Amino acid sequence: MSAFKGNRKTNDIDFGDYVKIEQQRYGVANEWYVHKVIGALESNTWVETPIEISGKPVNHDEIKKVLNVICCGVDETEVFRVLEEDCVLIER
Repeated sequence: MSAFKGNRKTNDIDFGDYVKIEQQRYGVANEWYVHKVIGALESNTWVETPIEISGKPVNHDEIKKVLNVICCGVDETEVFRVLEEDCVLIER
């Protein structure tokens, strides 16, 4: 992981950070996968955690801090949005 200094970060977790997000597994314990943050914003639409295979974004009544992330080493072409509070920051 390269160190990104992020001189204009607006959230506690922002572009260039790595986070762990819980993924739904059936019949066994859930797993935590590493994701790279590619953006941070406020929104009322995000994927619920633990994330399921068919995880679709859900509209909510309130606006919260969210992160746009990609799953490292699995599918780095799909960007999805999750709540910042559902992510665990990986310290460098």
